[in-house]
Amino acid sequence: MPDAGRTMQAAARFSGRAALVTGAAGGIGLAIAQRLAAEGAGVLMTDIDAGRLEAAAAALGRTGAGIGTMVADLAAKAERDRLVPAALARWGRLDILVNNAAFQGERQPFADVPDEEIDKIFAVNVTAAAALARAAAAPMRRRDGGVIVNIGSIQADLPVPSYAAYVASKGAVAALTRALAVELAPAGIRVNSVLPGVIATDNFNRELAESGRGARDASLTAALLGRQGAAADVAAAVAFLASDEAAFITGAALAVDGGRSISRKADPFQLSFGDRTEPGNTE
Repeated sequence: MPDAGRTMQAAARFSGRAALVTGAAGGIGLAIAQRLAAEGAGVLMTDIDAGRLEAAAAALGRTGAGIGTMVADLAAKAERDRLVPAALARWGRLDILVNNAAFQGERQPFADVPDEEIDKIFAVNVTAAAALARAAAAPMRRRDGGVIVNIGSIQADLPVPSYAAYVASKGAVAALTRALAVELAPAGIRVNSVLPGVIATDNFNRELAESGRGARDASLTAALLGRQGAAADVAAAVAFLASDEAAFITGAALAVDGGRSISRKADPFQLSFGDRTEPGNTE
C-alpha cells in the first residue's frame, strides 16, 4: 500500500485553487478533501451529517488547511443550490468539483425497493451531480477552465445483487461524465470519473461486521493486487485527475480497484454480505 504520509507531501499543485467536495464527512470524501487541502487547495466540505462534518473539518483545520463547511442534503434542490455560491463567497473562485456523495439505499431484491428509495438514490447520485456540475461550470468558464471529477463505481459494469437502483445510478453517472466532457471541453473544463472497487472505509467495515462475517472475511478480496483498497488510493487518483498533470485527459473513467474489473477470482464481497436476490433472503 502506498505511504499516505509521504504521498501527501507532494508539491502544492493546487495552491491558490478552490475545491468543492461532496460527501466529505468521512470515508472517500474525507480522504479527497484531505488530499486536496494538503496540496494547497481551499476546500469546501459538504455532507448531510453535521456532526461528522464539523469533526472532520476541525481535524483538517488543525493542520493549517483552508477548510470551509456547509451542511446540505443533496436531494433537496434549495440546499445543493447554496454550495457553489458558498465556495465563490469564500474564495472568489471554484476550480475543482468532486461529486463524491452517494446514497445506496437498503440492500434488498429490486422487486421490493420502494419508489421513494429509487427517487432518492437518483436525486443524490445523479441529479445532484448534474446540478452541481452545471452550477460549477459557470465560474469555471469565466476563468477559462476547471475540473469536475465524478465518483462512479465498478458496479456499473460488475453489478452486485440487491443494489440494482444504485448500480443504475452509477451507470447514469458514467454517461453524464462522458456527455459533460464533450459539452464542456470548448470552455477548457475537463470532466472525468474515478471508479472505486471495494474500499475498506469505516462504513464498509461496519457493514461487514453487521453481516456476521467481521474480521474473518475482512482481508478477502477478488482484486488482483491481493488487498482491499483504501480511501487514500481513491483520493490520489482524484488529485491526479484534478491536477495539471492530467491536462490532456477528459472523458476518462479511471478504475481504482486493484484489478478487480479484470479478475476471475471468486468475489468474497457477495459472499460476505449475502446474496439477497430472492425475496425474504436476509442472510
